[in-house]
Amino acid sequence: MKTPQPSETLARWLLLFGALLAIGLTARVHLAASRPSREAQLAAQMDRVEVAEGPAPDISVTLQDGRTLKLSDLRGKVVFVNFWATWCPPCREELPDLQALTEKMKHVNFEILAVSSDESWADINTFFGGKIPKMTIGLDPDQRFARTYGTAKLPETYVVDREGNLRLRFVSVHPWTDEKIHRYLEWLATSG
Repeated sequence: MKTPQPSETLARWLLLFGALLAIGLTARVHLAASRPSREAQLAAQMDRVEVAEGPAPDISVTLQDGRTLKLSDLRGKVVFVNFWATWCPPCREELPDLQALTEKMKHVNFEILAVSSDESWADINTFFGGKIPKMTIGLDPDQRFARTYGTAKLPETYVVDREGNLRLRFVSVHPWTDEKIHRYLEWLATSG
């Protein structure tokens, strides 16, 4: 039996090491792919939520001072696009929670864009009794932008990430003071 040369022994060890490294990396990739992402874990903790994907339609609403605000103007922030109206009882029910959410999330790049289907600013001003809400309110009297998003029932809320992509959709009233929602929004506003 021939004794292997030192260069042959080194080559065999390097080959063995390379094979083990490849097996280890393959196993790590496979395990990581089978584990749910942090976002999926956080979203799964919330009730009655749907995953939304793709670019968020770039709507533009009229603000009370007459200026136009486009959703894309808020790029860099996590945005709650909430479709609502003062004449909608479930919408009125969730507004205090939305205002509390605005306050709770003020430490991160987060904004609520409440898109009202009311006919005029007079309806909205009467509803709020002259008090300026902490969230941004835009007017969409013909519900054109609500239809753009596929909204069929008010209230309906979409979470848009900092790059302008849809992440989640909530239909109907939700407890916006729920810590699970806060954890998700904080993660989304500060990750990556």
